[in-house]
Amino acid sequence: MTDLRLLPTLTLLMAAFSGLVGFAAHAADDSGTRDLLIQKLSLVQSSLPQNDPSSVAVTLRLADLLSERARVNSMDELNQGCTDCKTGIADRKKALQLYREAVARAPLATRSKVLIQMGHLSQMNGLESEAIKNYTEALSLNPSAEVVAEANLAIAEIHFKDRNFAVAQNFYDKVMSSPAAASKGLAAYRKAWCNFNLGKLTEAQAALENILQTPSLLTRSASTTTQVDPQFHEEVSRDYVTFLSKGELNLAKAESLFKLSPASTRVQNVQSLAYEAERIGRKTEALMIWKYVFGYLDKLEDRMAAHTSQAQLNYDLADKAKALEHYTLAIDGVTNANNCNSTQCDEVRRRLRQFIVNWHQSEKKNPSVELQSAYTKFTALYPTDSDMQIFAGQLSLERKDFAAAEKFYDQAITSLSASKSDPKKLDSALLAMLEVGELSKNDATINKAYQQYLNFSPTQTKRFEVNYQLARNEYEAGKYEIAATGLKSLALNSSGDLKIRKQAADLALDSLGLLKDNVRLQGWSSEFAAAFNDPDYLNITQKAILTNVAELAKTDERAAYVELTKFNPAKASSEDRIKFLKNKIILSQKLALFNEALSAADELLKQPGLSEEEKTVGWTTKAEIAELRLDFAGAIVALDRLNNGTAPEAKALKLALFAELAGQPSAERYQTYLRLSKNTESNALVAAQLVRSSKAPAKELEKLKIYMTGSPELLAQVYAEVLAQQYSPAMAATVMKDAKLRTTPAGKTIARVEFLKAFDVVKSKITTAVLDTSSDRKLSGSIKSRVAMLDQVEAKTKLAIESGDWTAQFVSIDTLAKESERFYQELMSAPVPQGLSQEDEIQYLSLLSAQATPFQAKASEAKLKVEQFESTDWVTALKQSWNSTELRPLISYEVAALKQVTNSTKKTQLAELTITSRETSASGMPSITEITSARKQVFEQPKNKSALEELLAVEQKAQNKAMVQYLQTRLSQLASTQKGSL
Repeated sequence: MTDLRLLPTLTLLMAAFSGLVGFAAHAADDSGTRDLLIQKLSLVQSSLPQNDPSSVAVTLRLADLLSERARVNSMDELNQGCTDCKTGIADRKKALQLYREAVARAPLATRSKVLIQMGHLSQMNGLESEAIKNYTEALSLNPSAEVVAEANLAIAEIHFKDRNFAVAQNFYDKVMSSPAAASKGLAAYRKAWCNFNLGKLTEAQAALENILQTPSLLTRSASTTTQVDPQFHEEVSRDYVTFLSKGELNLAKAESLFKLSPASTRVQNVQSLAYEAERIGRKTEALMIWKYVFGYLDKLEDRMAAHTSQAQLNYDLADKAKALEHYTLAIDGVTNANNCNSTQCDEVRRRLRQFIVNWHQSEKKNPSVELQSAYTKFTALYPTDSDMQIFAGQLSLERKDFAAAEKFYDQAITSLSASKSDPKKLDSALLAMLEVGELSKNDATINKAYQQYLNFSPTQTKRFEVNYQLARNEYEAGKYEIAATGLKSLALNSSGDLKIRKQAADLALDSLGLLKDNVRLQGWSSEFAAAFNDPDYLNITQKAILTNVAELAKTDERAAYVELTKFNPAKASSEDRIKFLKNKIILSQKLALFNEALSAADELLKQPGLSEEEKTVGWTTKAEIAELRLDFAGAIVALDRLNNGTAPEAKALKLALFAELAGQPSAERYQTYLRLSKNTESNALVAAQLVRSSKAPAKELEKLKIYMTGSPELLAQVYAEVLAQQYSPAMAATVMKDAKLRTTPAGKTIARVEFLKAFDVVKSKITTAVLDTSSDRKLSGSIKSRVAMLDQVEAKTKLAIESGDWTAQFVSIDTLAKESERFYQELMSAPVPQGLSQEDEIQYLSLLSAQATPFQAKASEAKLKVEQFESTDWVTALKQSWNSTELRPLISYEVAALKQVTNSTKKTQLAELTITSRETSASGMPSITEITSARKQVFEQPKNKSALEELLAVEQKAQNKAMVQYLQTRLSQLASTQKGSL
């Protein structure tokens, strides 16, 4: 393979061949003649004996012809651009063989030239050692100065090629010192390279500067003329660029290069120096050189290249603003990329492009605004470069500049879809645009990205996902009807991604939920359950039923209940089963379907993982229905299981009441209530109930009266009821001492009894008292005694009048009237004392009449008052009091007292009152069958007013006071509820 760096040497060698074999060349100007001559001479040479006088000449001539043919053929091969140049090797080998045969017999005058020729041929065939041997032998023959120079140059070239620069330099010096040397320019040039390669940069630069300044050295040919070789001149000046780049660079060096370079390449050489400085990393010097040379650049592409380099250099020196400035100038230098079509323009474009790409690589994590501006400039000039549009889009996306990203990707998509050259890249750009849309959250961008993908994607691999996103956008925009239809279609598309299909199904059902379209919601969820074989969607069906139930319940509870029957607990979640049972409980109770409600409550309580609130619903329902059906024992069991939902004191009160109604011991439960409750009014009532139900009421009253002190009427009533059972003067006295108790209706009853009891003592004495007329002394004493008794009756009467009690007044006034009248009559009929004169007798009777008359007047006045009392309808009022069975024993005192003072008609009425009460008590009790039948009706129809009223009547007959009070309260609540519903 030929070393292209040695082409000048090969050319020189071939030129030497031409000089040595010139006589042969003239004899054979064309290849055909030469080939024929070689053929003939070969025959002659092979037939001649070696000692033939003409053998040497023929052999040398044939060798010359072969050398010439090798030269010509090699030149042709070189001109054709060979890389492994083999043409001429065979001819050179044959020529060498012939020269070796003849050189010793050749004339001395030509022997050195033959050896030089042999050296050249050996060198051409790669036999450098043999070549040196030939050249050295030629020099030993003391040849001409020209041959010496040529031999030294050839040896120097061989050592130069073998990188023996110090040895080569010595031989180049010999060439340079020879006045006859014709290739001093080449020798000087090679010597400069030797210095360069030996690290003698200053000497090397000086040597090239000398060549460039010396016209006689600016040629490498063997010509003896001093005409400058332009090609060689350019070559030396280009190498000067290399030499300068390795040393100190300054403005003077750049100017020197400019001045010493041929006019045709001086600008290019300075550019090359700038490029070389760039290449080896001397950025500041490169910038200086570009500034120097820029003013000499007259071509658009050169100016673009210069700005591009300066942009890169400034960027490398961390001056992004300056880099962007030069990059912009490079771009702005071309208003239309089509106007710059040269190879250099393509290279500039490549550099402009690569500059941004490299910049982008270094700022991948945090791209700058300057880089984005550079992308904008480049893509504006080269709009069809889709790769750069995509890179720019990526950068803008990284910077969250979604508007710019959209623009870049849009241009890339337009370009790629028009060219149809790279479907994969187009798909990538379309997917990137989708990402821009999603991140920007701009509806217009998002929809544009989706439509672009559907319109231009060659693969449509994301078509399903895009259609899903479009439908989802409709959903998020509140267009639920449109979204629902599209999402359902996607959900049932078996070719789509399963995960997305399920998401579509979920959103479709959500849309229907928002539309409150529970009918379609139930149907679609069933379809999705079948399509995905997923029972979760059946849960949604059940949820839809529950939702529909809730809506229907607002207007039509019966229709809601019918809808609820469609619910399938087996296909619902645990949460929805619980919700279903709670709904069933509520609706069943509202529709009076108590068996269903109770069944639902039982089923609810069987569910695992119930919250306390849910347990409360179940047990509360069981308690309420048990109470409604008068199953108080069952209500107690349910209430006992409740942990919350009811205040502890309210629960305790209910339990106590239910225990009492169920015939169970209730005292302890009432006591529990009293310990918990802070309600003074309720506490008083409970305390009263405990006293009434106690076997030792007087003792219980003493313990519990503290709860009733704030309710004087109730406390007085309880005192009265206890006194009615077992009268205690001490207890009665306690009531009488308390003004608040004494003034209550019950307190007045007790006061009346106390008065009547005390009055009976006074009355019993006066009604049995008579005047003792057996002696005057005794008569006088009995009169005084009677007067005193009447005074007592009068005093009692006065107290009765002051108390305002009707019965006390009636009884006392009646007694006062009757006893005053009887005393008057007895006085007037008393015998006159014996031994009185007629005058004394008259005086006695006059005095007696005067004493008796006041009593007569009192009697008359009292009789009038009694007649007034008798004229009132007091019996009716007394009947009302008599009906209070708890106080009847106390009322009986009053009745007995009134029987003694009233007329026969009223006495009959009072007798009838007591007789009727006894008969009612004895014969008015209902039978067990009657009670059971009435309670059964309430059990079957707990909210039926007639059934409750009928049971109330039966319980009243049975004197079941607790049940009567309970039923009265229940009827009152029922009436209030019905009124509220109207």
